[in-house]
Amino acid sequence: MKEGTSTKESKIIDTVNTSRDKIYNQLQGTWVNTQSPLSTLSFNNNTVVNSYDGVVVKKNIEFSLQDSCAGTNFKDTPIQKDKYIVTTSATPECYYIVTLDKENLILGFWGVEEPLRFKKKTENL
Repeated sequence: MKEGTSTKESKIIDTVNTSRDKIYNQLQGTWVNTQSPLSTLSFNNNTVVNSYDGVVVKKNIEFSLQDSCAGTNFKDTPIQKDKYIVTTSATPECYYIVTLDKENLILGFWGVEEPLRFKKKTENL
């Protein structure tokens, strides 16, 4: 009677702990630019909203995690698993994840020397 009961469960467990899912989940929420505190990035599922002083600059830009910047203007990036945030817009952008943890997000923008540094915004409840 127990045939095939655990196949679905084991598939779910296999996919949850991949590095891509972990990075994706850590990105969720709002990040404040430490050099320009009025500038924020808000990741919500697979979209990102870029705001400045509460005004949306670019909204609902879809993004994905990639192993390189292929498909953008920056084609010659080294292959590194799930280290690139690639946006799917009229002009796809590619950011390199330098650091990502619970509180810090540092993004390199290809061709720009100074990385973008963000702190996770914590809601004041």
